[in-house]
Amino acid sequence: MLRKSLGIVAGAAFLTGLGAVASQPSYAQSIQFSCVMDRGLPTTVARNTATGNSLPVVRWYSEYFSGSGYDPVTRCQQVSGRFQSARNSGRLNYITAGVVNGLPVVCATNAGGRCDGSNVLFTLKPGQNAADSLQRLFDVRDLGAGPLYESGGRQYIDVAKMLAPLEAQAGSEPAAPSLGGEVQPTTPAQPSGGNF
Repeated sequence: MLRKSLGIVAGAAFLTGLGAVASQPSYAQSIQFSCVMDRGLPTTVARNTATGNSLPVVRWYSEYFSGSGYDPVTRCQQVSGRFQSARNSGRLNYITAGVVNGLPVVCATNAGGRCDGSNVLFTLKPGQNAADSLQRLFDVRDLGAGPLYESGGRQYIDVAKMLAPLEAQAGSEPAAPSLGGEVQPTTPAQPSGGNF
């Protein structure tokens, strides 16, 4: 009798666990970050594998780090991998800016969290204002939802809101426009934006 009761309890627990997994939004489990060529530029893109919708996150065309072996394609590939790793480990809840080792950075964190060596997504040029770059990169005005501010004035971008357009039905265009992140090169003939 005890063995039968334990079997029923174990079965119920298993089915409850399956129900909890099934109730999570499918898009949240199917977001993949990758580096693709878009408009002739290496671009970090978030793609919903269930619907096929994609959203450009960062367009890479600054050559600033090329001398160190990090040309735009290399940065795109590495940073796309960092976005995916942070997402897979549950650390890609908010994106904020900060300073690590004396350099401005953009990092993945929780609300109220700070940048450190373990959560850096990418480094900005020395002297570049990280908070301004974050604002331009994710162009929160176009997303319809401003950043979250903590008392110290640090900006946080809610990744769930940023990726919400990927929930649209398969084949439809995401509701939000491209997420900026474009670099302002040294020649005026190029597109404008942040230095990435």
